[in-house]
Amino acid sequence: MRAVVRQAVRDVRTAPPPAPVDPPADPAAAALRAVVDDLAACSHQLGELMLEVAPAYLSDTEAADALALLCHQIGEP
Repeated sequence: MRAVVRQAVRDVRTAPPPAPVDPPADPAAAALRAVVDDLAACSHQLGELMLEVAPAYLSDTEAADALALLCHQIGEP
């Protein structure tokens, strides 16, 4: 569990790659791109919430410890 949280902390603190400039010509690929963009936006919002619990000045390990404790308190076995 702690390793998963630690990886999530690293992922949130890493800048996402820039979005492609031109949309895909294939409608299915464009729809998938929209889903991926929406997922990335939701992940960013979740990351912002995580940073409220574990501010950026904490090390990855300290942040993972704080977030693991929060997960445990909200019912994660």
